[in-house]
Amino acid sequence: MALNMTLQAGLWGWLAASSLLLGVAIGLLCKLSRKVVASIMAYGSGVLIAAICFEQLPDALRLGGHLATLGGMFCGGVVFVLASRWLERLQGSGKGALVGLLIAAGAFLDGIPESLGLGLGLLDGGQVSLVMLAAIFLSNLPEGLASAASLRDEGRSRAWVFGLWGAIVLLSGLAAMAGPGLFAGLPDTWLAFVLGFSAGAVLCMLVDSMIPEAFAETHALTGLITLSGFMTALALDKVI
Repeated sequence: MALNMTLQAGLWGWLAASSLLLGVAIGLLCKLSRKVVASIMAYGSGVLIAAICFEQLPDALRLGGHLATLGGMFCGGVVFVLASRWLERLQGSGKGALVGLLIAAGAFLDGIPESLGLGLGLLDGGQVSLVMLAAIFLSNLPEGLASAASLRDEGRSRAWVFGLWGAIVLLSGLAAMAGPGLFAGLPDTWLAFVLGFSAGAVLCMLVDSMIPEAFAETHALTGLITLSGFMTALALDKVI
């Protein structure tokens, strides 16, 4: 039974993360204009913000309260900023595509806790949250597309980009499989911290990378496009 639950959690995790590779394939194989890519980034930003507001943070607060949630958010933000500074140094020395790698870093810091949360939904006979699954799948697509398009423009090979994102997808599935075993006997405050960590990392990634990059091309329409993504996730939350 435990093995079956572990495999089931992994499959849900890989399903949610699979849209990253779909987005990467579109970003690498289709020559989309910069404005189209920017619009997709803005839309995905709205979806991610909604997922944080309606799924991650309410769950974190319910499980562990404000202290664990806020502590996790702060740590997630700090880790992302440190990763961002490190990548900026690589960019300064001519070694890397900053925007694409920042989005990938944000997806990694977000995807692992999200996948843990999906796996944890199966504990004690529970079920995976379909809203969270759909929100993750929907938000991953523009993340993968935007990062792949940026990395391609910086001269990264297709094999390198697919390898990077394939590793993130693989780790997401493994995190979902590990979730029930790692957290089954731990206090709920730890899960609240992990969910808060994910939310903090994603919010910093959106403000630092996706939204400014989108605004550079879509300008005054950025807010409306982001709003449409937020509204889509909100409607999805009510429908499912």
